[in-house]
Amino acid sequence: MNFSQIESFLTIIRLGSLSKAAEQLYVSQSTISQRLHSIEKEYDVVLLNREKGVKSVTLTHEGERFYQLALRFETLYSETKNLKATSGEATISIGAVDSVHNYVLKDIYSKVFHEIPDIRLAIHTHQSNEIYYLIDQNNIDIGFSLQDRILKNVRVQKLFEEQMVMIQKKKTGSLKSKVENSRLSSKKQLFINWGMDYQIWHEKHWGPTSNTFIQIDTAKMLGDFLEEEEMWAIVPVSIARDFHEKGLVDVFLLKDPPPSRSCFQVEKEGMNGRIKQVSELILASKAEIGEIVRPWNP
Repeated sequence: MNFSQIESFLTIIRLGSLSKAAEQLYVSQSTISQRLHSIEKEYDVVLLNREKGVKSVTLTHEGERFYQLALRFETLYSETKNLKATSGEATISIGAVDSVHNYVLKDIYSKVFHEIPDIRLAIHTHQSNEIYYLIDQNNIDIGFSLQDRILKNVRVQKLFEEQMVMIQKKKTGSLKSKVENSRLSSKKQLFINWGMDYQIWHEKHWGPTSNTFIQIDTAKMLGDFLEEEEMWAIVPVSIARDFHEKGLVDVFLLKDPPPSRSCFQVEKEGMNGRIKQVSELILASKAEIGEIVRPWNP
């Protein structure tokens, strides 16, 4: 396996087709196909689903696993290639869900970058259930997961806990601060899956998640959908506060509140000195994080 093969595979995934990958890399489509076939033959795996009439590519189970390895290979190759230019620098890879990156830790990352010299941050978005695997396989250095697990040689510490609240498009003269759960229609809900405990609570009031009409993956998608009258969503208070400060939403508590969500800092035991520096600075920033996730006071 060589870098041109990895580069071709990743370009196929990023652009969604072999033909676009060939165009991007200035090679023929047959060359791209050959590089992909060489990887599959060398490791005796099938990486892509090949269905007639389907133009976009999808990964097989083996392809998903290889994709994570390919990303790591690409990073290592890039670091090796730039070893001389970055002598003395250290790259720290951090993984978390989108909402933690964008609404809780973004200022903390800036603080890390400015306070620790010769540091390079690689910030990646992953699902909570992926974080522990990525830490265990040394694919990321520090992770932030919404799940608490016990794993050998992995240290887990609660970083913060935050309240869940309801948001709606801002209205002039809105005075109510608490809302009866029964007054909210599932047809007007923007549903984001905040974990198993949340799903159990949600089902008690609105039935299975299949009853919801709009399901989204990231909080950043909320803005456009909330423009429609009476649409509502339940989000962590850090997101609600960000939207409220921008004048986009009103924030409400529910009579039967959702379970709060917790975020855990996950890292390998025996981490090196630079990773430890970053880890300790983030943990030392709990007061700043606590201000972001403080309970909503109507």
